[in-house]
Amino acid sequence: MTPNGKMNMRTPPSRSTPAWVASLSIIPACILLTLILKYGVDMPLWDNWHYVSFFEKFSKGTLTLGDLFAQENEYRQFFPNLIFVGLGWLTKWNLRYELLVSFALASLVSFNIYRLGRLTVGGNATCRLMIYFLSNLLIFSPVQYDNWLLGMQVIYFMPIACVTTCLVIAYSKLGARAKFLSCMCLATISTFSSANGILCWLVVLPLLVWPTSRTELFNKKWLTLAWVVGFAVSAALYLNGYQEVQGHPDLSEALIHPVKASSYFLTLLGKALEPGGLVFRNNPFSAGHIITSAVTGLTLATLFVVLFFQARRDSGLTYRATGWFMLGAYSIMTAFLVTVGRVGFGVEHALSSRYTTFTLYLPVALVHLLPLALERHVTEGRLAGKKRLLLAALVGVLVSSHFLIYLSSISQMSAFSTHLLQSKACLLFINVVPDPCLTEKVYPDLAHLKRAANGLDGLGFLRPGLIKSRRVEELAAAGARSPPAHDGSLAAVIQESEGGYTAAGWAVLPQRGGAPADAILLTYKRAYESPVIFALAATGAERGVIARLLLKRSPSDYSSWQKSFSIADLPADPVIITAWAFDARTGKAFQLDGVHVIQTTLTPNGK
Repeated sequence: MTPNGKMNMRTPPSRSTPAWVASLSIIPACILLTLILKYGVDMPLWDNWHYVSFFEKFSKGTLTLGDLFAQENEYRQFFPNLIFVGLGWLTKWNLRYELLVSFALASLVSFNIYRLGRLTVGGNATCRLMIYFLSNLLIFSPVQYDNWLLGMQVIYFMPIACVTTCLVIAYSKLGARAKFLSCMCLATISTFSSANGILCWLVVLPLLVWPTSRTELFNKKWLTLAWVVGFAVSAALYLNGYQEVQGHPDLSEALIHPVKASSYFLTLLGKALEPGGLVFRNNPFSAGHIITSAVTGLTLATLFVVLFFQARRDSGLTYRATGWFMLGAYSIMTAFLVTVGRVGFGVEHALSSRYTTFTLYLPVALVHLLPLALERHVTEGRLAGKKRLLLAALVGVLVSSHFLIYLSSISQMSAFSTHLLQSKACLLFINVVPDPCLTEKVYPDLAHLKRAANGLDGLGFLRPGLIKSRRVEELAAAGARSPPAHDGSLAAVIQESEGGYTAAGWAVLPQRGGAPADAILLTYKRAYESPVIFALAATGAERGVIARLLLKRSPSDYSSWQKSFSIADLPADPVIITAWAFDARTGKAFQLDGVHVIQTTLTPNGK
């Protein structure tokens, strides 16, 4: 300890730290990177389509800073837009690279958390690395599957990367001016990255102004004033020309329905540690999810408050704990902002996985605050055993709960990846077989989507490119053989009404390890003619990896499909109906087992 109660910032790590402990701490990151590479899909979805205009303007040399600064929903994501345009142009907008940017930002956060642990938490290196392992379980948790698999969610990782970097700088031995200037730059980046980014100005300031003497506090007054001015200018720029987002709830909902708002707030705080994904698997937005998340959130918030008041009684602990309290405050304040803006959507909306990237830093802070709080009671090693016991209990509880969380989240990650692939398959046929799935899964405005998709295709930014013909043989791999019957079939074509039919079957892609087909292409064929695509169908693949690996379900259970169509979709005379499994990653199709003949020329009695 230094005379002012600070930890010695040069505390060396123990040389006796077992190698397995150091290796254990990076396992969550390795698992997550593997999942991103496996389930990541190069597919624009929903708001991603707004960025197409950036590339079109950039290709013509007309992209301006005003375009990049323009409001997007509640966000002014200027700095993420720079990444999207620069990286997108270099990679022909391969969105999988944006997923790796999110992973890189999370890795930066993880490194910052490690540095903060070394600078503030006492004990040996083994103890700190175990705490670091618990933090990484949360930081790299697949519970954030929305954000790991959507490239545009880079905006969710940038504020916390800025906040944690600022906290490390604040604890460093840099001079006061260097600390303030560098943190002001990072706070500006945070502000113009995400709607909650402005919180960086608030949560970092207490550490920057922390005085070791009255003289030091006085010397920092002009730096503090500059910080306040920077905050005000950033807020003014953010709000200049700000427009209310259409379709979003009124901000007064939280005041009108305080109980509902409280439930939403606590559910947000507890979602990252809620292990009920497997228990309530059939309904991811069930009351059981809400109750367990809210109880978990209440527990975390209560523990945070208790530790805060305990830390205030120990001047030697307060400085070291302040950084972690500010990190927890970031999650709590973000949860408050989200509650005010989103509670009108209903409490179940708080279960969205995207918000866990904001709120999981409350438990990350608590993982470090608990050992810090226990230090106060450790005198001359008398209670050292209790500290080890607490750490062991933390490891046991978090690891056991995360076993369920990881199983549930990986299943949801698999299902979401399947959804992205199905959306991509639907998009590729937008010019030849436009299907309702385009507005249901890809983007609600079909006219805008078609223009944007063809614009991307013209730039060479879609892989594979848009399908240009309804002749299915043009999609078959050269020399490829159709899969055997155990990989799928057209099981039946049933006449449901006069002129109405339903085709049904199942299909997997053997070249992708038995994953459900991304789409089924229904074709008709007359004698001596090539099969022509007339309809698309999606497989029912919501069970994903759990069905295939854990539940040992038959492929026909998780990859079944059916499609209704009208005889008006077919030409006159008898036609042969066939079905093809489509792989959206390669743009290739494989014929399924089974054919059916339909007599399309009606007799006088309607048969």
